[in-house]
Amino acid sequence: MPQENIELVRRGLDLVNRGDIDGALELFTEDFEMDWSNSIGPAKGIYRGRVQIRGFWDSFVEAFDALRWDPEEFIEVDESRLIVVNHVRMRGRGSGVEVEGMGAQLWTFREGKAQSFKLYQSRAEALEAVGLSE
Repeated sequence: MPQENIELVRRGLDLVNRGDIDGALELFTEDFEMDWSNSIGPAKGIYRGRVQIRGFWDSFVEAFDALRWDPEEFIEVDESRLIVVNHVRMRGRGSGVEVEGMGAQLWTFREGKAQSFKLYQSRAEALEAVGLSE
């Protein structure tokens, strides 16, 4: 199961990078929860279900005309949880300002689909959240 979870995340991020949000949403459970409450940006909050998540992404792409998430590390927590460390690059739609950074997400899976993810600002924060350390 853990390798299947890694492939699911890779496929989902590839779809997001190509702008196919609807395709990525098909990889999520109907009750998927995206916890963005640790964000330091304006989109801070928790988004539940495909409709709210689609709305989040629609507003995100209004602000950025380029977005790329590249997974750099996958850390298996257990059969149903996975930490993904990402390098993220974005370019502001109006300003053209390029932004990049590192972050991590804790993904959970159920019945072959992504059930949730929670954003963390660092690998260390994500590890601490699941009781692991570097």
